[in-house]
Amino acid sequence: MATKEKKMSVWIKLYMIILVLFGMSIWFSLQFTQKQKKVPIDIAIDEKIVDVLVSNDILQSDILSQYIMERNIKTSRWNEFYKKIKLKSWKTMQLLEKKFRSIARSMKVGLSKVNNRDGSVTYKFYSPSKSYYNITFVR
Repeated sequence: MATKEKKMSVWIKLYMIILVLFGMSIWFSLQFTQKQKKVPIDIAIDEKIVDVLVSNDILQSDILSQYIMERNIKTSRWNEFYKKIKLKSWKTMQLLEKKFRSIARSMKVGLSKVNNRDGSVTYKFYSPSKSYYNITFVR
């Protein structure tokens, strides 16, 4: 009987070790996927701006130029987006400005508006040390 009890206790210990290892593997995989879901602020701003542009009927054909510059300071790396868009109506820009302000508040970044000499208007999303997005609207 004693050997039967020893065999049972060995199987119980082995079962417990397997359960602990399985639980740890699930915990580590969840930690890994949560870290990967974190989207950098520059990409998140770009996604939100593209959503606003699309929802306000600004088509790819309305974009006159666009490019991305990769920036870095010490250990920080980010993308700086540039877009130049031809607007059909200046009323649309008033709507866009409200939505841009909402994006800036939600992302906790600054937003500046510059009326350029050529009549165009540029909006810039930034933080104290970084510029994330420059979008210029022309007639």
